[in-house]
Amino acid sequence: MAFKGTLKEFKVPDILQWFSLQGKTGILTFTKDDGFITLIFELGLIVGVDSFPRKLEMRVGSVLVKQDIVGEEMLQRALTIQKRTKQKIGEVLIGMGLVEERTVKEALKTQAVEIVLSLFKWKKGSYDFKVMETLDPSMKVIDPMPMDNMIMEGVQMLDEWPLIMQHVPNGDVIFQPAPIETDNIKIIDEDEDEKPKGNGIFLSQTEAGLLKYIDGKNRVKDLVDLGIFTEYKVYKGLFNLVRKSVIVAKEKSKTDMVRQEKLVDELRAVSRERINKMFFVFLVLILVMFIIGFFKPLRPLNSDNVLLKGDLYERAFTGLDKPRGEQKKAE
Repeated sequence: MAFKGTLKEFKVPDILQWFSLQGKTGILTFTKDDGFITLIFELGLIVGVDSFPRKLEMRVGSVLVKQDIVGEEMLQRALTIQKRTKQKIGEVLIGMGLVEERTVKEALKTQAVEIVLSLFKWKKGSYDFKVMETLDPSMKVIDPMPMDNMIMEGVQMLDEWPLIMQHVPNGDVIFQPAPIETDNIKIIDEDEDEKPKGNGIFLSQTEAGLLKYIDGKNRVKDLVDLGIFTEYKVYKGLFNLVRKSVIVAKEKSKTDMVRQEKLVDELRAVSRERINKMFFVFLVLILVMFIIGFFKPLRPLNSDNVLLKGDLYERAFTGLDKPRGEQKKAE
C-alpha cells in the first residue's frame, strides 16, 4: 500500500507527524525538480536518511575531512574500497582505523537531522510513502530518531529564520570576536529555559562551540560545512552571539573591496563580450536571410515544396527565361 500526494495538499510537518503518530514502517520519499530526500521509518522512528544530489555518505565524508579527522587522500582511498566491498563509508573508515565508531555516529546523526530540517524549506514537491512490513538491516544507517523534537525544531526554524537573517544575511559573512572579558563568559545547559541570575555573559553549549571557530577568517558557510552543528543551529547560534555582543561582523578591508570591484568589472566585461557576440551572430543571420531573399525572392528553401511544381510558378517565372517564340509554343 502506498500514500502519495503533493506539498500543496499537506505541509512537511503534517506529513512527518502523521507517519510518526501512526507508527508506520516504510520508505517516505520527497521529490522536486532538482533532487529528492528519502526517509526510512521503522515503527514511526527514522532509522535511515538519504538525499540526492548530496548523498548522506558524501556529506559525512566531507565533514570528517573539514574537521581534520580524516585526510582527503585517505577518504578517496576509503571510497575506492567502498565501491569494491559495497560497505558503508563509515564502516570502511572504522575498519581502516581512521575514526572511532562514536565519531561516525555523531556525524551521521548531525547530517541526517540537517537533511530532514532542509525539507521544511520545501514549498513545492510531492511525496510517496511505500509501506513495508520489515526493513532490511542494511537500510538502518542511524540510531532511531523520534520525530517530535525534530518537527518542533523545524517549525521553530521557519518562524525564526526571517529574524535571524537580519543579523546573519548570508553564508559569506565573516564574524570576529568582540573585545570582551572572557572571564565574564559562563556556559549554561543547552535546554535551560530560564535565564540564570547574576552578572556575566551566559552562552549555551552550541554558542560556546561555535565561538571556538569564529576567528575573523571563517565564513558562515565554512562553519556550516564543518558539520558540527546543523545549518539552523549555526545561524541561530551566530544570531545569539551577535545579540549578546560576543561577536561582530567583520568589515571588508580595502583589499577585499578592490578585489570584489575588480571581479564585478570582469563579470561585466564578460557579459558585454557575450552580448556583442550574440548581436554579431544575429546581424550575420539577418544579412544571410536578406541575401537569400534578394536573389531568390519567391524560391522556397525546400526544393520539394509543392509551389515549385505548380503551373503558376512555371508560367510566372520559368517561362520568362525562354525566348518569345518558345513561350508561344509552350502556350
